[in-house]
Formats: sequence, structure tokens, C-alpha cells
Amino acid sequence: MKKNVYFAIDYYDRKVIQLIIDKYNFEPMEAARNFIMSKTHSLLEDAEYGLLGFSEFAVFDMWEAERMTGDLRNSVYVRGE
Repeated sequence: MKKNVYFAIDYYDRKVIQLIIDKYNFEPMEAARNFIMSKTHSLLEDAEYGLLGFSEFAVFDMWEAERMTGDLRNSVYVRGE
């Protein structure tokens, strides 16, 4: 696995974690843990999947779809709707 550059991942971590805190009222550490331990985050780290081409809102939607349905492919951004 070729990892994306750390500063790009850091950007998404900060933005998506803040979106999680804002929407779900999680404590910062709980939000960070939920995002960093997700399949969405592991795909974000992997350069082969090209998730850096998506906005932080799209990545948040993928995380949310994964959280709600168990599969990030249920995100409207992945389905292409």
C-alpha cells in the first residue's frame, strides 16, 4: 500500500472530525477515534483509491454511510447520484 502524504491526511482528519463533532455532538476524541478507525479513513490513507480527489464533505458522507449502513459504497458520492 502506498500511503498518501501526511499533510493531506491531516487536512481531512481535521475537517471531517470537526464535521462529526458538529453533526453528532461527539467529544473530540470520540469523533477522532470513530473516523480514524473507519474503513473510510483507511481508504483515504491509501493512495491507490484516489479519495484525495473528493472534498471533505464527500469523505464525511462516505464515513456517515459506512457508520449507518456498514458500507461506505452507499454514499451518494460513490454511487454517483
